[in-house]
Amino acid sequence: MLHSFNMSALTWLLAWVLLWSAALNLYGPSFVREEFAAWGYPTWMRWAVGAAEIVSAALMLGSAPQLGAALAACVLLGVLISLARAKLWLRMEYPVVLLALAVLILTSPQRGSLT
Repeated sequence: MLHSFNMSALTWLLAWVLLWSAALNLYGPSFVREEFAAWGYPTWMRWAVGAAEIVSAALMLGSAPQLGAALAACVLLGVLISLARAKLWLRMEYPVVLLALAVLILTSPQRGSLT
C-alpha cells in the first residue's frame, strides 16, 4: 500500500513538473528561446519538446504510466545531452533528479492507471 502511494505521488510530481516545463517551452519566454538558440536548435524544437512533455504527463496520469515515464526519460536525456554539450555541468542536477524519478516509475512493478 505504501509503495503504491509513493509511486503514485512520484508519478504525479513528475507529471506536474513536465506540464510546467511544457508550458514554459510552448509559451517561450525570451530566456527559453535564447537557450534553445544558444544550443543550436531550431525554433520548432522547443514546441516539439513541449508537446512531448505534455504527452508524457498525460500518459503518466492516464492508463500508461510506464510509457509516459519512458518518454519523459527520453526528453530528460536530451536535456542532459544538451547541457553536457554546452558544458553547463552545474545545471544538470535538476534533470538528473527528474530522470531518476522517471526511471523509478518506469521500473516500478505497478501497472495500469493511477486512478
